[in-house]
Formats: sequence, C-alpha cells, structure tokens
Amino acid sequence: MNIVIATSTPGHSGAVIYARRIVALLAARGHRIWVAASPHSWIAGETANEATLLATDFRRWPLNECARVAAFCKHEQIDVFHSHLTRASNFGALLQVLHGVPSVAHLHTNSLRAHAWFHRRLIAVSHSTLRQHQRRGAAWGDRGVVLWNFVDPTVFQPASGPDRLRPLLGVSSGVPVLLVAGKLCRQKGQLLAARALQIVRKIHPTTVLALAGPGTLPRGTRLDGTHLLGNRYDLQELLPHASLVLVPSTNESFSLTAVEAMACGVPVIATQCGGVSEVLAEGGGLLVPKNSARALAAAVIQLLNDPAEYRRQGCAGLSRTQKLFLPDAHIEKLEQLYAQTAQHRG
Repeated sequence: MNIVIATSTPGHSGAVIYARRIVALLAARGHRIWVAASPHSWIAGETANEATLLATDFRRWPLNECARVAAFCKHEQIDVFHSHLTRASNFGALLQVLHGVPSVAHLHTNSLRAHAWFHRRLIAVSHSTLRQHQRRGAAWGDRGVVLWNFVDPTVFQPASGPDRLRPLLGVSSGVPVLLVAGKLCRQKGQLLAARALQIVRKIHPTTVLALAGPGTLPRGTRLDGTHLLGNRYDLQELLPHASLVLVPSTNESFSLTAVEAMACGVPVIATQCGGVSEVLAEGGGLLVPKNSARALAAAVIQLLNDPAEYRRQGCAGLSRTQKLFLPDAHIEKLEQLYAQTAQHRG
C-alpha cells in the first residue's frame, strides 16, 4: 500500500514516537511510506532511511497547501493518509472532505477535537479514549476502533547490562529510584510525584525521584531527592534500572511509558485515569486515586517493603506485554484498518 504518516509536532512526544515506530515496521513489510512533517522535525530525521519526506507545514488557510498535498496524493495513488496530533489531523480532515483522500486519524488524547467528525476512520489508543469520543458523536458506528499501542521487546527488555541510571543521578547501587517520563506539566503529575517522594523518604530515606522530560517544576517545589534529567532519547537504557516507574497523571489516554516499563519487568504505579487503567488491568503494578500524594507514596512504600509482591508485579507486567502489546499483531491490525479505509474512497 501507499501510505502517508503525518505528524505536526517538531519534537518527540509519545504520539510522534508511535508514528516513528510504525513507519519502520510498515516499511519493513514492503509498503511505500511517506512522512508528512516539517523538514526540521525529529521524525523527519529519524525516518530518513525508511521513508520519503513529504515536507509540509499543514497550513489550512488559504487552501493552497491542502490542494498541493492532495495533488501529490492523487499522483502517488496514496491509499491512506494517517494523521497524528491536532494540526496534522485537521489537515487530514480537509484532504478527506475537499479532495476525497482516504483519511485515518489517530486519537492519542481523550480531548475531543473538531477534526474527529470528518475522517474515514478513527483509531483510539484505548477504550476510554474511544468512549470519550463516542459520547460526543464523533466515533459512531464502525468508524471508531481501539488499537492499543505496542512496545518493541527487543528494545525495551529487563536489565541485563550495567546500570546507566544511578551513575547519571550520582547515587550508589541499591538506592531506590522512582522514575517519571514525560513533559513536565500538570497533567503528567510530576509535582505530585515530588510531593509523594517526601513521604516515601520518611520510610526509605535514600529514595530518589528521576524526572525524564522537558520543562521545569513550579518555583518553590520541594526538590529534596528529585533529579531533573531533561529531554531524554535513551529511555530504553534507563527504564530497566528504575526501581519503580510512576505515572501520576491527571489524564492519560494510554501511557506508552507504562507499557515500556512493564516490558522491562519494572512495576508501575499509576493513577486511575483513562487508558492507563486498562494497561494495568491484570497486573504489572498498582493503581491509586488521582491527585493523592499520600496514596501514591503508600503504594511505593508497599512495593518497596514487599519484595515478593514487587517481583510478582514485575513478572505480571512482562507477561502482559508479551501477550497484548507486541508489534506484529498491532501492525497486522493496522494494515487491516488501512485496507478497509482504502476501499471507501471519497
């Protein structure tokens, strides 16, 4: 098939990382792939050897850019335009409505966007995300489907080499390390994790918190034992050595970080919100109420105090990823969705 994967963010958010991974897998299966993105974006550089760049700024008005990309799609006989993130998906909706380009939008967020009513297919990363859109009439009938994200077990796997995390933090071996990955913002809950750490340290005083992601915490946040690592491109080398991975979010459509941690055999502690509850539904870690530093700290202390339960949760998470979150099954389902979409050209 001839497929365009479109992302409109220059950096490497979870949605962009997912898009980058499917580009490699689809290309390896013999599909012709174009990446629609800014020439200066992270994904453009990462996929240079696997796909052809369709350079665009996704400008929606005036309609010249939409017409140009539509003409390209017609010339190259594009079967599916698969968009990620709001700006790219708005653009994909215009291609569908104005030019009949078969459009699929990937719903990486629970927040409704105007474009959701205008694509041939909507792919939701969790049942929670799909329900949010169905309630608003944007994913009616068979237009909306759930396709959980996946993890590459050859990249994310249990620790087998030297610890790369603790030397980065300047702490000794044996020190409990809690890790949160993602942009530092209210939704991701790093501030909650920093507060929970102060409670944990009353029982386990050497415990530290590593925050991997761009941004800063609010001024005045107590940072005892908290390390800001900034933007990281080597999480696959750090996650296996974390003691626990925390997902203290106020809203999560899925949580790729949780699945990556589970694939490494590292237990996860997450707040009960959205799709992450589905990820941990049958083991791999503990779920706690939202916005409660005490509940988060209590779960951390529980697993640090109970080695047997700690191992059980780690093994359950690893087993769950091997059953439900592997790339081959994911790409096969994605190919089926593409084929169904291409059959319904506008």
